[in-house]
Amino acid sequence: MPDPMRTMSLALLLAALLPAGQALAQAACPGHLSATALAPVPREAVYGIALRNDDATGRALRDRVFAALRAAGHRVGEPATHVLSWRGSLSADGGRGGGADPFSFRDADNNRDGDDLGWMRDVPRNRRGGAAPVRRLNGNVELRERASGRVVWTAVLSCDRQGDDQAALIGTLVGAVVPVIGQTVAGRAF
Repeated sequence: MPDPMRTMSLALLLAALLPAGQALAQAACPGHLSATALAPVPREAVYGIALRNDDATGRALRDRVFAALRAAGHRVGEPATHVLSWRGSLSADGGRGGGADPFSFRDADNNRDGDDLGWMRDVPRNRRGGAAPVRRLNGNVELRERASGRVVWTAVLSCDRQGDDQAALIGTLVGAVVPVIGQTVAGRAF
């Protein structure tokens, strides 16, 4: 039988070691991801990322993806043999208002679709100073073989964006996507 005093001491120690608020922190975009491997990704692949604009959002995404790929033992940089591209959209309450298709990347209530990553930028706060509204993020990530242009892996994800922290959103998405590159998974929660 566990010693209650020891259990409570351990819990207090863990609480003291966590940064303030981390224990109660909410995920930036809790959701699900499904991915399909269409062809094997060679172990010696060198990864790159396709970005339409070299803006702060693109650089932040690229840096986080490259760091996660390196940490997983993959090579990154130029010349890349395989290129990742990210696309997505945001919609209020899953596309409410006009019955828009919540799976469409081009419904009337979303930000631009494409590699410009406009859908990933900070969500504006409520005009009355309250928390940012929950927005549905739908996206896909493709890995293409650069030489042939062929898609060798693809993932679709859907999550409810919480708050307005872009760095947390990027961290959540990269943390969900990078570990499954090259794999087939269905409905994995993140």
